[in-house]
Amino acid sequence: MFAVILAITLIVSWGCGKGVYRNYRLASAAVDHFHQELDRGDFEASYSEATDDFRSGGTLADFSKVLATVHQKMGNSGKKTPQGFHVNWKNGRYLVDVVFDTQFALGHAQESFMWVVENDRMRLCYYNIHSPNLP
Repeated sequence: MFAVILAITLIVSWGCGKGVYRNYRLASAAVDHFHQELDRGDFEASYSEATDDFRSGGTLADFSKVLATVHQKMGNSGKKTPQGFHVNWKNGRYLVDVVFDTQFALGHAQESFMWVVENDRMRLCYYNIHSPNLP
């Protein structure tokens, strides 16, 4: 009996872990995509790909101004080092929080992202950046 319970526990744990890791990989790739758009100055694409909740927090002009300042003060994005992630199920959808230490061309920053998983696609619902280079 113990062996059966152990086997079921291992299978369930493996399945959950595999799903969490998959969501982490998707979120990491979404951060890479976000950085590519930031480096190109394609702020409209990042804004249009974000969730409705994110867009309701400010206009495209506001978002573009913030990201233009980030790009001007930080330069192009470089190596990112994961600092943590969390996957949560809330209101019928998966939320993936990731934090990276990112080396930009002109300095170092800590970036926090929250992504919503929709049809195997990550949509930005929160972004925050901290750096001595930024006001």
